Amino acid sequence: MAGAGGNRPKGPQRPDPTAVAPEKRSWAALMRRVYDELYMELEPAERLSVRALARAAHLSHGYISELFSGKKSPDLVSFLAVVKALGGDPGAWEPRWHRAVAQQEPPADVQPPPPPLPGVADESPEDPDTQGAAEPLSGPEADLRHYLVRRFVRAVLASVVAVFTFPMRARRDKAAVRMQRRLIKGFMNKAAKDFKRAEVHHYLEPRFVILEEAGEEQNPRFRRRARSKRRAAPERVPTDVSNVRTLYGAMDELVVLGKPGMGKTTQLARLAHRLAEEALAGGEGKDPAYIPVYLRLDSYRGEPIEDWIATEMSKIEGVSAVLVRSLLEQHLLLPVLDGLDEVPEGDQPRCVTELLRLRELCPGMAVGCRTDEGDQRRLARSLRALRYVEIQPPTRPDVQDFLNANKAALADVHAALKEHQDLWPLLQSPMMLNIICLTYADRSADDLRLGGSLADRQSRIFDTYVGQCLQRKRPRPDGAPHRTLTWLTWLARTLTERREHVLYLDRLDLSWLSRREQMLPRIVPTVAMATCALGVPVLWLVVADRAGVLHTSLSAAAVVALAMVCNTAAQAYQSEEHFLKWPEDGKRNARRERGALLIPMVKNGPPMLVILCLLLLTGVDLRSVGVIVVGLAYMWVTATQMEGMLTDVFSPVEQLRWTWRRSERTVWSPGTFPVKRMMLSGFMWLSIEFLVGYVVHLLCPEPDWIAPVAALVLGLFYIVGNQFEPSLQARRPRPNEGIRRTVRFSLVHGLSGLVVAAVFLIALIGMASPDQDLRRAGFVAALLGMLFAVVRGFRYGGLAVVRHWTIRAVLAYRGRTPYRYRRFLHTAEQRALLFRTDSGFFFPHRLIQLHLDTTAEKLLPRVGPLP
Repeated sequence: MAGAGGNRPKGPQRPDPTAVAPEKRSWAALMRRVYDELYMELEPAERLSVRALARAAHLSHGYISELFSGKKSPDLVSFLAVVKALGGDPGAWEPRWHRAVAQQEPPADVQPPPPPLPGVADESPEDPDTQGAAEPLSGPEADLRHYLVRRFVRAVLASVVAVFTFPMRARRDKAAVRMQRRLIKGFMNKAAKDFKRAEVHHYLEPRFVILEEAGEEQNPRFRRRARSKRRAAPERVPTDVSNVRTLYGAMDELVVLGKPGMGKTTQLARLAHRLAEEALAGGEGKDPAYIPVYLRLDSYRGEPIEDWIATEMSKIEGVSAVLVRSLLEQHLLLPVLDGLDEVPEGDQPRCVTELLRLRELCPGMAVGCRTDEGDQRRLARSLRALRYVEIQPPTRPDVQDFLNANKAALADVHAALKEHQDLWPLLQSPMMLNIICLTYADRSADDLRLGGSLADRQSRIFDTYVGQCLQRKRPRPDGAPHRTLTWLTWLARTLTERREHVLYLDRLDLSWLSRREQMLPRIVPTVAMATCALGVPVLWLVVADRAGVLHTSLSAAAVVALAMVCNTAAQAYQSEEHFLKWPEDGKRNARRERGALLIPMVKNGPPMLVILCLLLLTGVDLRSVGVIVVGLAYMWVTATQMEGMLTDVFSPVEQLRWTWRRSERTVWSPGTFPVKRMMLSGFMWLSIEFLVGYVVHLLCPEPDWIAPVAALVLGLFYIVGNQFEPSLQARRPRPNEGIRRTVRFSLVHGLSGLVVAAVFLIALIGMASPDQDLRRAGFVAALLGMLFAVVRGFRYGGLAVVRHWTIRAVLAYRGRTPYRYRRFLHTAEQRALLFRTDSGFFFPHRLIQLHLDTTAEKLLPRVGPLP
């Protein structure tokens, strides 16, 4: 029979930060994490009692009890001893102890120091002579005494440096504050769009329940029984609080749970928006205390959480990974993350581990997770958050208020609800109410009167919604619904397979195609660049021959240019066939992603030999001036195309900046491919030098030094131009805006290369030889300037634009998208089949996207009779 203490818990109790004094809450939260992450992770048989834990940590059992009850603040040595006794890593827990010290609030009832006793202020130091001879100083006191001059000089120099660098530091600090406020405003606007879109018809006041661990407030005598119950299911405690910010504020850590369609995303968006408003409330010049970051977890794939946040923030706000890590180190980022349940199942344990680590780097965190399945509920509980809340379905009075807000238009819905009381569970969802309002406004609701399960009725409502959207008079009823549904269902299937929810038209890349279909978008940009670059010298030779400046065989030059274009196409095709045999996820295939021309020369040798033999058999004079010019231009173009192996030249160019990044220099880099880069750089340098030197010497032979000087300067100009760093930009207000900017940068970069090269050559030749015929100088400037324009334009945006439109053409040819995809997406937005956020399009809700994850043949009969 158990004694009086038989029902008492074996181990320490779990601290409750809300039940202790404010100045002890940071310590109670710290010990609660020790309890959750160390004590509860032990096997039940290995969990120490209070006395056993005290013996292992060499502390008293009373001290251990007070630590875990939150009544006592542990010193560092005792805290690390407890951590070590529970099997934790003291090195990993010491920063948490220091963070708890920094978060500790001062006690509210601090007593002033007692007044000094009479005579204390009149006490004078004793006579040193009566104390005997003073001992010699040693240690820091001796250094302070012996090096007074040195310390004084250092202090003066430090003061001077601080005074002179103050303006620069002030500007840097102001720029940092402006950048932080810009980030906050960007995420605030993104969150505002999300929750305002969900509340366009009528705002339903959310209802929450707080999930507390069973037995948390019970008598300690029943703590063991409470723990076993807590592992089964948490207690649901109703609350009158409907403001998610208030629920978050008590703990600075929140997990929002709910079934699909209950408004988790809306509430997280509201929380992020409110946190952003509070961060900006201090004024323009005030440094914000934190930066709310509103992101979705559906794109997480097992990488370190810092890398994932940096990638997502660069997509949305265009910030660098270095800046994101710096903000994390400063504990400034406050992540509000939605869609934990949408992380791939294999990556979910890793995601939870990374989120637990991220929590220690942030001032707070909020996560949203769907809970319609038991596995997802257990996934959310594995976060061990300080507070869990679950969104409850709207009550029947709430549904009635929503329907009464538009009573005339939804009169038949009222009637169907009165006739069929089993419709109430279907309507108790904010998402379903919005869909019903859009579907059955001013029309019959006979679909609601049909019987069946709730899932069948929901599917019928979605079918009717799609049919009504296709029959909208604005912009006009769809005349080809089968074709429209084919495009919509393909988009829904592809987004679901990719675990994405937004389509960015200007971000279409090769991953939207199969491996075989990717061959054409890889080959076409390379061939297009070679055609334009080799067509320029041929056209230039024709004009120069007509003007009498140069006499050469035009047919030979044209034939050689055509042969070189064919060789480029054959080389690109051989490259694609060669790499298509490798595994899709192989390291070689991933490394080769940036270029399509560097292949084993053995595979491209036969086509080159065939082309050379045909040229010799046709009697082409390979030593003529035109053939040499075309050959030198081909060398330059080939070297530029091979740069794709080391530089990303196929991504959109939405903004440019010039930088001396060592890892991106053309001449030399200590990066991953130093030998290859050096050889490629040398080949490209020689091709530019030979081409420029030959053309200048051909038309302007006097004086002799013009050709080498022009070649040297233009070669340096090309290298300096390679230091422009293209990047993506987050703010794109219109669809396909990224491609528009890429075209703009490509034209500007190409024309600037044309102007600089042409002006320099004309000025150099004119000053070096005033008697020289300026027509020849003009022809030199025209050829080299146009070649610079073509090469620079294709390298900085042109290749990306050609690849983008080739991908669009392949998708349209396969029947997956229309040729005028942007117009179709805009029309779908007007019909409420898609929503738009800046340059992206997405379905009104994830459930509708999953409903359309089918084929048009299966969906069209269910949608109903359409024109």
